[in-house]
Amino acid sequence: MAHGDAEAEERTRLASTLSTLRAVREKADRAVNATATNLEEHTEFLWEHRRDMDGSEKAALRAALDVTVSQGENAVHLRDRLDRLIDSPYFGRVDFRDDRTDRVQGHYLGVHTFRDPDSRDILVHDWRAPVSSLYYDVEHGEAAYRAPEGVRTGSVESKRQYRIRDGELEYMLESDINIGDDILQRELSRSADDKMKNIVSTIQREQNAVIRDESSDILILQGAAGSGKTSIALHRVAFLLYRFKDTLSSENVAVLSPNRVFGDYISNVLPELGEENIAELRFDDIADRFLRRVTTYQSFAQQVDAILEGIDDQTRERIRYKATGDFVDELETWIRESATMFRPADVGRRGGRVAADTVAENFDALRFLPIFERLDRTAEQVIAPLKNQITDRHGRWAAADSTAVRKAVREMFPFRTPLELYAAFYDHPDRAGFFVRPNKKMLEFADVFPVVLTALASERHDTFSDIRHLVVDEMQDYTPVQYAVLRRLFSCRMTILGDANQSVNPLTSSTSASIHRIFPEANTLELRKSYRSTIEIAEFAQGISRNEGLVPIERHGAAPTITPCADADEELDQIADLVRRRVSEGAKSIGIVCKTAAEAASTHAGLADRGITATLLDAGSDVFAEGVVIATAHIAKGLEFDAVLVPHVNHDNYARDIDRSMLYIACTRAMHTLDLTHTGARSPLLAFADSEETRELTVT
Repeated sequence: MAHGDAEAEERTRLASTLSTLRAVREKADRAVNATATNLEEHTEFLWEHRRDMDGSEKAALRAALDVTVSQGENAVHLRDRLDRLIDSPYFGRVDFRDDRTDRVQGHYLGVHTFRDPDSRDILVHDWRAPVSSLYYDVEHGEAAYRAPEGVRTGSVESKRQYRIRDGELEYMLESDINIGDDILQRELSRSADDKMKNIVSTIQREQNAVIRDESSDILILQGAAGSGKTSIALHRVAFLLYRFKDTLSSENVAVLSPNRVFGDYISNVLPELGEENIAELRFDDIADRFLRRVTTYQSFAQQVDAILEGIDDQTRERIRYKATGDFVDELETWIRESATMFRPADVGRRGGRVAADTVAENFDALRFLPIFERLDRTAEQVIAPLKNQITDRHGRWAAADSTAVRKAVREMFPFRTPLELYAAFYDHPDRAGFFVRPNKKMLEFADVFPVVLTALASERHDTFSDIRHLVVDEMQDYTPVQYAVLRRLFSCRMTILGDANQSVNPLTSSTSASIHRIFPEANTLELRKSYRSTIEIAEFAQGISRNEGLVPIERHGAAPTITPCADADEELDQIADLVRRRVSEGAKSIGIVCKTAAEAASTHAGLADRGITATLLDAGSDVFAEGVVIATAHIAKGLEFDAVLVPHVNHDNYARDIDRSMLYIACTRAMHTLDLTHTGARSPLLAFADSEETRELTVT
């Protein structure tokens, strides 16, 4: 069939599908309106007749109201799904010849399943449906997929991809022109929107394998910058919610994100896929839960800022030691063996007495419990015979007596709290000097999660038992002890993802291997293809921090620029001019990525004086912003922008390993253009850029 005839046929098919969708949408809208009217009438009736109705009548009416509300919610949900389909009913088609029938059938793929209301034929298949895997995994030829009635074998005869917006077909691509690469180039060349979007139309084969992985209880996903790993993890959540809809809901899934800005940035993806948003957690929330009433503590951001400003060798050594798997093993062994320090003694109260041997027997019988709960349970077992002895003498046992016994048993163990137990861990000569508190009421960040782990291992605590799947993003920024905390708090499946090259703190960076030590049953996968940046930007970033496994997608653009400036004022002028230039070229999102929070604040103020309106994102921000954004690399991690500007890339500002990480993160945020500026001598980390490919330009 000629391309023109095929396109005409597809336009006719699209018009027919849209007509059916709009008819169903009108019906759904009527259902929503009818439900609202019904709810209002029921509510008015209940209010007007509440005094005349008995309890059973009120209960029956409330039950009817609940049913009406549920019906209304379902109707609204259906209407929202239909609205998404009316905008873009489908993005692809795969023609499959079934071996059993020898017939070729075209399957159209979209964000949701849509059936003809009369014939019940599937007009659009959900991208997560089994047949849809053919579209992502097979170019042409022999193929198979697992249908509800069993495995279907056959062959993929052809594929098409579409771009439909506002119900209009913008273009159609046939399989014989390598649609995967072509449409991917088109999509990657588009401007970045305000938030992360779904990628169902461009999912690649290696990404699809991760998304549809049903077998891994713990999946560790190492992905290069720009490989789409966060988006893939969210699409995997959507797939699992579809695949296991009878046993898994969005209420059972949570994402552990690095900061609130990132949480807001990714908040559109699941709703676009027709799923409810999932709960968002941060390690800060976990720390606050355990330490809020115990002590103040340094945050991770404060630790990173301190390292960027410079720390002494002793602090550096403490941080490194507490970020190792050996440290976790040593601490857990110490907590477990601390029970040997229990010293049983006779317990007497109001003439009654329990011998030390009996106390010891009770304590030994409870060895399966955490130490502090073990002490409390031992006390309860001592209280019972004492209470009987007093009762036999016609005495009266009081609450104060129980309190006194509990106190006596607790004093048989040398530590009163998990924090005291943790501090005693450093009494060992090999660890002397490794526990330093900035003041009596504060912990260094390196001690925060060791204390949390001590609390979890020594006391009984509520866990997140309702969570059945946890997504952990930016895995490289969490230490083994933090993963040990997760292991105790979440007994569920996990998707753990990140990039070892993007650590904001090399002193504590985790790799897939170090995480595997905490989760030995984990399956580890790696994504090497990078889709975000042009070849020129990707190669530039490789010069800063080489990732030998990186495979950039062949998309070209302007070479990154490095602009020397005479002084700070001229640098701000250059940055302002670069912002205006990139906006005039069509950039919708511009990220000015700085090394420190102070640098970001100063740049924000300087650009405001030059008429540049920008949003400053910092540790206290909770919403991602459109337009021009100024942030540190720490906050910008995981985000992407059409254009990125990195100021102050001078010899003093970017010289150490942690500076290399920050610079790499900053540069890999860029999709289309990358510009760097500096005063004084250029950073030695950019020595590779002394070439014709990357020129020093003065912006005019």
